[in-house]
Amino acid sequence: MAKFCLSHITFLKPNKTNLYYVTAVTILCTLSYLYGFWNHSIGGAATISTTATNLCFQNTTSVTKTNHAPLDFEAHHYGEDPPPTTARQIHLPPCSPNFTDYTPCEDVTRSLRFDRDRLIYRERHCPEKDELVTCRVPAPEGYMVPFRWPESRDHAWYKNAPYKHLTVEKKNQNWIQYEGDRFKFPGGGTMFPNGADKYIDDIGKLIDLQDGSIRTAIDTGCGVASWGAYLLSRNILTMSFAPKDTHEAQVQFALERGVPALIGVLASIRLPYPSRAFDMAHCSRCLIPWGEYDGLYLIEVDRVLRPGGYWILSGPPINWEAHYKGWQRTKKDLKAEQDKIEAVARTLCWKKIVQSGDLAIWQKPTNHVHCKASRKLFKKPHFCPAQNPDMAW
Repeated sequence: MAKFCLSHITFLKPNKTNLYYVTAVTILCTLSYLYGFWNHSIGGAATISTTATNLCFQNTTSVTKTNHAPLDFEAHHYGEDPPPTTARQIHLPPCSPNFTDYTPCEDVTRSLRFDRDRLIYRERHCPEKDELVTCRVPAPEGYMVPFRWPESRDHAWYKNAPYKHLTVEKKNQNWIQYEGDRFKFPGGGTMFPNGADKYIDDIGKLIDLQDGSIRTAIDTGCGVASWGAYLLSRNILTMSFAPKDTHEAQVQFALERGVPALIGVLASIRLPYPSRAFDMAHCSRCLIPWGEYDGLYLIEVDRVLRPGGYWILSGPPINWEAHYKGWQRTKKDLKAEQDKIEAVARTLCWKKIVQSGDLAIWQKPTNHVHCKASRKLFKKPHFCPAQNPDMAW
């Protein structure tokens, strides 16, 4: 390209000369741009050099563009495949038929070795190493696939839990009925022989079960879990538990019905749930001594209830004035039992919302700040200073 230097030009007419110079530089820049654009459009490697001179200053810029190979995103480092292994094949022989109802940590024979005080012998007591059963527990003879929900709420196959004891003992309370090849569950209970649905309606008249604040519940001493079964249709999920006692198959019936349940008892250890897990706790003649042992069992209910949760009690001693004869207990005894429960509830700062007929309902406070302050008046039960509230076992 030509180089321009104004020092070699004699300016006779400065204004006209400057105009010519600007025009020439513009033309050269335009030609350089067009040349570069044309060179780029036809592909390949192109080198463009542009030299621009401003007065006596020379400025040169070089731009080089090169086509690159496409990027490679494939992995180039591979680890070796592990050597083939043979799956473990452990063969366990079937147990004898008398193991059909065997539950390792709830073995009735083993439980008799433990203390009967506070029903400790009915807690989980798992076998020692030398007592482990190394065989496959068989299903009951003729076991059938359970009914699907919601039909399972009302029916279960007899062969899946072949026990008729409750059909006789609880006949007048409508717990369970035997009909041909199946059991029928009318929905009754000890304190609600007319059905769990009507019983839940009665509870719903005292506290709101439909506003969404109650979503989970725990049923202590559940029987065949009809209370929890009927709460499912109201979008409340209930965990039911009962001990393995003379009503041997009650939890098994609950599971056959498709209701969440486990074998358990309130005795000397915590329930297997974290703190604040349930919106509502329920006891319908569950025969738990709530007022004994400095209110230990109500303290455990307090632990698993969320702030503002409800505790519902029906059965002894509630409404003892009307039932003391049927319960075959004295008025004095029943009144003393209720007074103990009321006293423990007050020390926990629970508020008794209502007692109507056979139902009494308390509400846990939203916090225990004021409850700790009240310990100056109520010395028992003491707050545990350093415990993990979520520790269950």
